[in-house]
Amino acid sequence: MIQTYKHREFSPEDIAIICNFPKDENELFFMYPKAMFPLTIDQLKSSIDSRFDSTVILFEKTIIGFANFYEVIEDQYCSIGNVIVNPIYRGKGVGTYLINIMEKKAISKYKVKEIHISCFNQNVTGLLLYYKLGYVLYEIEKRFDKKSVPVALIKMKKKV
Repeated sequence: MIQTYKHREFSPEDIAIICNFPKDENELFFMYPKAMFPLTIDQLKSSIDSRFDSTVILFEKTIIGFANFYEVIEDQYCSIGNVIVNPIYRGKGVGTYLINIMEKKAISKYKVKEIHISCFNQNVTGLLLYYKLGYVLYEIEKRFDKKSVPVALIKMKKKV
C-alpha cells in the first residue's frame, strides 16, 4: 500500500511532538548537533527561531517528519537542516517526500540554483538517501561529536 503524505508549515503546537523524534544522542546529533539529549522544547524553539520555512510532514493527522532551512541566499542556494523523521515511519519514503518538499519550496520561494544539505559520516541512512536524491559531495569538514571524537560533516549539493 502506498502511503499518502501531506505537508504544512510548522506550528508552535508541533514542537513537543517533534522533540520526541530523536531516539538517542546520536540521532539528535545528526538532526541538531548543538542540542543536548533529550531534545527540549526550548532547544528546538531556539533553532526554529533562527531558521526559515520550518515544515512538518503528516500522515493523516500525525506529524511524521520535520525540516527547515538554516541558510537562504536568494537566487543562489538554500541549506536544508534539522531533518528528522518519526522513528515509527522510517523506511517508508517520508525522508524522500520531506526533501522533495523542501526542494520545491527553495525553488519556488527563493529561486535558487542549488540546494545544500549536510550529513555526518555516521549517518549512513541519510548519506544514502541524499545520494539517491541526486546530491553530490562538495566538501568535508572536520567536526567533533559530544564525546570530542572527530567526525566528518559531509556537505552535499544538488543543482536544480
